[in-house]
Amino acid sequence: MSDLLTSFRHELHAHPELAHSEHATAERVVAFMQQFNPTDIVTGIGGTGVVVTFDSGVEGPTMLFRCELDALPITEVDVDGYASTTVGVSHKCGHDGHMAMIAGVGEALAERPLTRGVVHLLFQPAEETGTGAAAVLNDEAFSPFTPDFAVAIHNMPGFPMHSMVIKPGSITAAVRSFIVRLTGRVAHASEPEKGENPSLAVADLLREADALVIADQRDPEFRLVTPIHVSIGSIAYGIAAGEGEVHFTIRTATNQGLSDLQAEITAIAERVAERDRLSVEIEVVEDFFANVNDPDVTERVRRAAESCGHDIITPEVGMRAGEDFGLFTERFPCCLVLLGAGEEHLPIHNAGYDFPDELIATGVELFEQIVRQAEAEI
Repeated sequence: MSDLLTSFRHELHAHPELAHSEHATAERVVAFMQQFNPTDIVTGIGGTGVVVTFDSGVEGPTMLFRCELDALPITEVDVDGYASTTVGVSHKCGHDGHMAMIAGVGEALAERPLTRGVVHLLFQPAEETGTGAAAVLNDEAFSPFTPDFAVAIHNMPGFPMHSMVIKPGSITAAVRSFIVRLTGRVAHASEPEKGENPSLAVADLLREADALVIADQRDPEFRLVTPIHVSIGSIAYGIAAGEGEVHFTIRTATNQGLSDLQAEITAIAERVAERDRLSVEIEVVEDFFANVNDPDVTERVRRAAESCGHDIITPEVGMRAGEDFGLFTERFPCCLVLLGAGEEHLPIHNAGYDFPDELIATGVELFEQIVRQAEAEI
C-alpha cells in the first residue's frame, strides 16, 4: 500500500462532512483521483456523488465498486495527528477508510491498466441517513453506469483483523426509523376530562410494540422494535398534555418483513388513537433496504478473497445494523463484504473509533483481485 492512500485517508478524516453536505469531500476525491488519469470523472450525482471511470476500450465486464462520502454528527475523542477539525462531526463509521480503499483501486488501475471491461468507482453521498443510494440511483446522470455487478466493503470491528465476512443472502437487516404523532386536545390540568390526553395511548403503544419483538436473529421472523425518543406535552404543570410522539427504529431480515412490522405498529397506533379520540400521523425519516447478496457475485468475491489468503468467515446470520448499499442489491447483482477491523477494536459510531490504516491495503487487494479475475474471464 502506498503512503499516498494513508495520507489521503487522514486528510479525509480531518475534514468530515455530514450527509448531503459532502461538497469539500467530493472535491478532495476528484483532485486525488485525477492523478491516476481515469477515463472520466462525473460529479454531482445524487447531490455530491462522484463516479470515476476506468475504461479499457475493449468489450468486457462492467464492474462498480462503491464507498461512502459522509461522516457522523459525533464529537471525536482520542484521535491524534489528524483529528476532525469540524466541531461535532467525525468519521466514526470508517467511510474515510472506505474511500481510501476505492481510491486505491484507481491507483492500481493506473499502474496496471485494464485489459478488458470497465470499472466504475462510486463515491456515494449520505449513507448514514439511508438517503444517498436512492439519490444516486434516481439521478438520470447515473444511468450510464449500470454495472454487471457491484461490490462494496464495510469495515467491522468485532471480527479478526483482515478477515473477510462473506455471506450469500441477507448480510444486513432492513431498517426503518419513523415517528408516530398522536394529537388530542390540551386542557387545564385541573380538568383533564375536558381534553384528550395522549399519555395512555403512548404508553400502550410502547408496550404493545415491544410485544412484537422476536429477538433471535436465527428465527426467519426476526424483528426488533427499538423506541428511540418519546415526548408528551410540555413541562407546564398546569396543562394536561394534548400531543405526544414516539420515534421508533425497527429491524427485520427482509424488506417485506419490515413493511409488515411497520403496518402492525401503525395498526396499534390507530387503534389506541381511536379509543382515546386522538388523530394519528406516521412519518418515515430513514429507510435502509436489506443487503441481499447475490449468490453468483458472492461466489465471485469468495474466490477473490481466497486468492488474497485472508481468513474467510461465513456467519449464520447477518448484522442487525442497516447499510444503504441495500438499495443497490435491489437493482443489480451485488455483494457487500464485511472486513474485520479487530476483535477488540472500538465499535463503529463510538466517539473514539478510528479506521485502522492497515485495512486499506487489504481492501484494495480484494477489490483489485475481483477486477483481475473478472477481466480474465472469457
